[in-house]
Amino acid sequence: MKHPLAFLALLLLNTFPAFAQKTYYAIRNVTLIPMNREVALPDQTVVVEDGMISKIGAAETVKIPKGAAVIDGAGKYLMPGLFDMHVHFFYEQGDNENTCREELKMMLANGLTTVRIECGDPVYLDARKKVKEGEWAGPQLFVASPQFVGAWPWPGKVFAAICKTPEEAEAAVRKYKAEGYDEIKITFMVKRDVYDAIIRTAKEEGIKVTGHVGPLVKLPAALAARQQIEHMDEFIDMLLPDTSYNHGQSVSDMNIWRKNAWATVPYLDEAKMPELVGMVKEAGIYVTPTNFFFLSSFGEGRTDEQYQQRPDYQFIPPNIKEDRWRIKAHYWNNAPPEESRKKYVHLRKKMAYELWKAGVPLMAGSDSPEWFLAQGFALHDELETFVGAGLTPFAALQTATVHPAAYLGVLHNKGTIEVGKQADLILLDKNPLDDIRNTRSIHSVFQGKNRYDAGAVKRLLEEAKTLGR
Repeated sequence: MKHPLAFLALLLLNTFPAFAQKTYYAIRNVTLIPMNREVALPDQTVVVEDGMISKIGAAETVKIPKGAAVIDGAGKYLMPGLFDMHVHFFYEQGDNENTCREELKMMLANGLTTVRIECGDPVYLDARKKVKEGEWAGPQLFVASPQFVGAWPWPGKVFAAICKTPEEAEAAVRKYKAEGYDEIKITFMVKRDVYDAIIRTAKEEGIKVTGHVGPLVKLPAALAARQQIEHMDEFIDMLLPDTSYNHGQSVSDMNIWRKNAWATVPYLDEAKMPELVGMVKEAGIYVTPTNFFFLSSFGEGRTDEQYQQRPDYQFIPPNIKEDRWRIKAHYWNNAPPEESRKKYVHLRKKMAYELWKAGVPLMAGSDSPEWFLAQGFALHDELETFVGAGLTPFAALQTATVHPAAYLGVLHNKGTIEVGKQADLILLDKNPLDDIRNTRSIHSVFQGKNRYDAGAVKRLLEEAKTLGR
């Protein structure tokens, strides 16, 4: 043996982990926003040992371990890394090219340390594995199953389990649980008996169900099933004056493209909202409104120049941009009346506000990369939309930290800054409690043992820009 001492060292490391060299870093003199309470604590030092937070306290009292890397946090703000609970990859669009690695870099550079992918594919399970094993830089991934649908009328690759019978649904739930998906995702045209089979089998398998609620199921059934609901699907339909009006359908889900659905908007009754909110609260579910996507795309609108000036525009692949311009023209060249769109915007904001006031846990989800949204960037838009609806900045931050961590069952490990938790952290130049837009002022990102300073964050974005070329 050429190197007996090296062999002995390796043997000791494998047999007695205490012999392994621990890694430390400390963020010193920073203002801490721990998110376990609404407070900004000045002049704090946070010590991280092997990726876990080992000490927190006043800077003058915390002893920094010898040899630790020290990050100067003076004048800066430290908060938990952000969650985006509704994300997709470009792989589902355009030519189905696998650019997940670059997209993950873009997410991480925007402060996302945990992300839920809301439509499954083996490509995404592979990406989850590569991130977990440290081969790729990116947020921790939770991957929902391929979406359960009643039909798939679109050309190209099918990202779905087409289930027309309860038996097909039951088999698909068991298959995706066995393949390692984290949740079961429901979307379009699912019949009620198929839906019931999905819910029943998921309970048997011990896996959560998330996603859309369609007009064949309706909101009361989804609330009774305790499904986690995306997009506030079917919420707005509950404001119709009676269920016979347009067959009880308004502008939820795919109906947002239909003229007869928009014709119901002037008749939606805001006085029915307290009853709706009470139903959701009683069900005890989490809700992901994805309001920025719906309001900006279908309600408020943006000019071509406004889209082109968004920071995420340069990260969208050219062929997908072409498709997005066609979609925008298709909708806005024959858009619903302005008054109906204004009422739609008002009602969606009001719903989010009233749900928050009632104590319903809301979760931030961007639904990127829909339209001209790109992952990471759009999560900050969603946080701003929560504040625009009336939530406080602290409450908006809870939707991207504490609430999703609790829903995913990882609050013991992340979502707040506390001793014993993983160092999923972002260092900001400005205070997000003063102005929610300050979540964009990212200086550094910390993810366990991995540290990305300002230069590394910039490099992540530069590498991700290859997506738009």
